[in-house]
Amino acid sequence: MNTATETTENVDGAALRAVLRQGPSPVTVVTARSDEGQPFGITIGSFASVSLRPPLVSFNVSQEARTYRLLAKAERLAVHVLRREQAALAARFADPGRSPEQQFAGVDWRAGEHRLPVLDDVLAVLYCRLHARHRAGDSDIVVGRVTGAEDAALETDPKGVPAADPLLYHQRGYRALPAGVQQESRQSVQRADEAASESEKRSARSAPETPAPKSAKS
Repeated sequence: MNTATETTENVDGAALRAVLRQGPSPVTVVTARSDEGQPFGITIGSFASVSLRPPLVSFNVSQEARTYRLLAKAERLAVHVLRREQAALAARFADPGRSPEQQFAGVDWRAGEHRLPVLDDVLAVLYCRLHARHRAGDSDIVVGRVTGAEDAALETDPKGVPAADPLLYHQRGYRALPAGVQQESRQSVQRADEAASESEKRSARSAPETPAPKSAKS
């Protein structure tokens, strides 16, 4: 039987972390350039969608992060959604001992929109402009307005369902979706797409016809 814990105004940090570890989160790498043009990046485990209209996303960054001061000045960002095979890449940009120069050494990348450093072969990339920044305790909440997106590396199976899987962070480690969950997720996506397509067809069939405009009489 579960035992209820008394609620107080000051929850122990360790207890909070233990609860938050119960849910997996997508692993992303956020990159930008310093005022001097030096590429830098940071691994983020708090990426989330905020709004579709306008298109907004958010993530949290610790004020103790090595790249915090650089990121605090960045007006343009690139958010990379990593593949399940890219745990080593996530660990590289999470390593506080690596300088910005060392982060990109030996890594395949290119200059994307607004000269943002873009990592190759990731699941997807979102280009963002800084929308808002809020200080919240020992972290900053960064909100970016999406200005562009790339998913060229996103593979699909013969039915057009995404075949690549994201890298997740769960219980202090990088994880991937179990095979059964992957297949079920793809089937759910396919069913949702088919239902949406059928709904659009029904709407088109039931829409009233617009009468042709009458010719103006002379």
